[in-house]
Amino acid sequence: MTKGKRSLTRRKALLVGGATVAGGLAGCQDETEDGESGQSDGSDPLVAHERFGTGDAELTYQTSTFYTPVEAESDQPAAAPALRTQHEAWAENHPDYRIDVSYPAFGQWKDNLLTSAAEGNPPDGSTLDSQWVADFYEYLQPLNDYVEDIDDFFPFVRETTMRDGDLLAAWKYTGCRCLYYRQDVLDTYNDGDPPETWEELLTVGQDIVESEDMDGYMFQSSTALANLPYFWSSGGELLDDEGAPVLDRDANRRALVDALGFIQDLVETGVTPQRVASIEEVEALPREGRAGNLAMFVGNNDQIERNLKNVVEDDDDIPDDRWERWRVARIPRPADGEHTTGVGGWTEGAFREGDSDGAAAMKEFIAKFVEPEAMGRYCEAAALLPTRESVFDDSDLYDPDSPYQDRFREFLQDGVARPARPIYSTIASEYVVAIQDVVTGQSDPESAADTMVANVNEEYEAP
Repeated sequence: MTKGKRSLTRRKALLVGGATVAGGLAGCQDETEDGESGQSDGSDPLVAHERFGTGDAELTYQTSTFYTPVEAESDQPAAAPALRTQHEAWAENHPDYRIDVSYPAFGQWKDNLLTSAAEGNPPDGSTLDSQWVADFYEYLQPLNDYVEDIDDFFPFVRETTMRDGDLLAAWKYTGCRCLYYRQDVLDTYNDGDPPETWEELLTVGQDIVESEDMDGYMFQSSTALANLPYFWSSGGELLDDEGAPVLDRDANRRALVDALGFIQDLVETGVTPQRVASIEEVEALPREGRAGNLAMFVGNNDQIERNLKNVVEDDDDIPDDRWERWRVARIPRPADGEHTTGVGGWTEGAFREGDSDGAAAMKEFIAKFVEPEAMGRYCEAAALLPTRESVFDDSDLYDPDSPYQDRFREFLQDGVARPARPIYSTIASEYVVAIQDVVTGQSDPESAADTMVANVNEEYEAP
């Protein structure tokens, strides 16, 4: 593939259907009527929804319908051809094996998987939310001999997936949160530079609100991960090495109060309207940005593609290239703090023990998710970010002239993963409550922090 004649761009992958994308991502091949990859002689497809490969030796695997290689069955059909290409390559290299695939109901998936692993009968492999990985450390099998260049993964990946030098899960994609800002507005009010600190954001935001018919800064108050960077960049830690909450320690409580105090300052100065408490949809903030009602907001990395670049209103007065006014930057931090961003994503793990050919075949299947070429192909199609830094160097996948991709690459160096411990769900929900209580004036930062700490500790200590 040569530059300038790219068979598929990220924009096209998001806009066209899975069947159209198949040629660009999966190569030339015949297809059956249901979209499965077929053989020219009319035999069974090499890869199907519930089976990868056609051999007699059986392996078992659990995943989500987001990750099926069959467009007609997929919750993200534009990315299915990339997975089909990857699975076909594995099947061709392992003709004696087939993987029987199941798609468990999400709500009970993790608990049932933990139970089967503890009882000694897990599937041979499974997709895992990055938040689940720590709960499976004792059951996951090392991938070191099958995954090359582990140092190429971003720091947060290695921190989460490695224990005692062993890579226990293949983290296949991620995303991050960042500051979106209107370049033309910041040209007027801050010499074109995005605010780096809380103080600078408050100053610039007030200037914009006083002089323009728009809000200065908004965030999704109902999502903990979008707002935890305020806490982390203040030096706060949620859990200790044993997974116990440590919000009641002086430094962590102070970081929590500082984060909530900053949010209170945003509302009290008018930089952020109080109605931010009702923002629940991810798409709500870029929608306000498109309408010219907002100068800055915290959003996900994929929103430049999904919610700004590839959305066209039925309004002749709004130019189609208005998305080009938007740029991305790190989320502002305290003056003495470090930049951070919240990251997530899904991983793959192998449970089959021993050094049998079957165990090796499953580990090779898992490892293919994080091969640079396969990862890049999938991330391009799904508008996600790779967990390997080197994938950003592939100009066929990432435009070297883009004002966004190099920035996302920088932000991922500051990535902090959600703690992979059960108590995190309580921490996240209590943090959201604390934020909304402060935004609506029902509580001050000190009281909201104390209530959050007490509720988290009570839940953790409950029998």
